[in-house]
Amino acid sequence: MFLTVHGAVGLAASQYFSNPLLAFLIGFILHYVFDIIPHGDTKVSKKYWNPIHITLAGLIDISVIFSLILLYIWHKGQLLPSNQIMAILGSILPDLIQFLYFFCPKNKLITKINNFHEFFHGIISKKFEFNLYWGLIFQLLILIIFILITIL
Repeated sequence: MFLTVHGAVGLAASQYFSNPLLAFLIGFILHYVFDIIPHGDTKVSKKYWNPIHITLAGLIDISVIFSLILLYIWHKGQLLPSNQIMAILGSILPDLIQFLYFFCPKNKLITKINNFHEFFHGIISKKFEFNLYWGLIFQLLILIIFILITIL
């Protein structure tokens, strides 16, 4: 799932947790919960699963996150409180660690974390998965829903 979607989920959840550490933990847990949902990336050709393509996709995704944060700040007229920042960080951290795996696949700790992450990805998608097109549509719907939850 895109970082943008995870960030929006974390931001929406942070409204219910004023403690920054608890918000971080909830965002972190929700990352894995939402990764259980099939989101279309397992059918992407393996030729695109390399550090260059992953880095480019990540940079675009992070740019969208920052754009949404700026839009949120503009809409609310205030900076993000620490609990919201921590929830966003917690919700994207598992993918940032997975990104490290592409560069350090022999690191035992990073490999264990990556395997744990992949376990959640496969809970449903081993049996059912969207193609990339429908996965992107589905992620966009989730993103819109959680943005609306956050701003309304």
